[in-house]
Amino acid sequence: MPDQYFAEGPEDFPPLEEVLSMSGLDYIRKMVSGEVPSPTVQKLMAYRISEVEEGRVTCRGTPGHPQTNGYGGIHGGWYAMMLDTVMTCAVITGLKKGQTQTTLEFKVNLIRAIKPGTEVIGVGQLDHIGRSTGVARGEIRGAEDGRLYATGTATCFVMTPEL
Repeated sequence: MPDQYFAEGPEDFPPLEEVLSMSGLDYIRKMVSGEVPSPTVQKLMAYRISEVEEGRVTCRGTPGHPQTNGYGGIHGGWYAMMLDTVMTCAVITGLKKGQTQTTLEFKVNLIRAIKPGTEVIGVGQLDHIGRSTGVARGEIRGAEDGRLYATGTATCFVMTPEL
């Protein structure tokens, strides 16, 4: 099985018709296994999806200097990016063939600062999937000590595009 890799450009992603021919769970599994590329933003943000199962997605990451703010701490946007990834991907695992989604809204609560170089684990959990919406929650914890760094919730719009 190939290693997970990141898209270098839009041409690296499979055509929408191919993506829609799979369940959301199968599509995310293909990203983790390296059969299709993961979004480039995950490389830029220094995290990757590490585990996927129906209704649950886990990312591991180690933010460093490129992800810091002007004060040297990890930028709040980094927390938001990781939580948006795990929560929306948890929703994606509940999608049927032919469905896609987009984030309608999400909320992030920063609990404590992540020090640059600290490995963290983000987990997204699907709470609801319906015809038009999906709802998930997420958290970021320290990989070594389990300390809680952030929590979040997300609502996604579920769509069935016409091709």
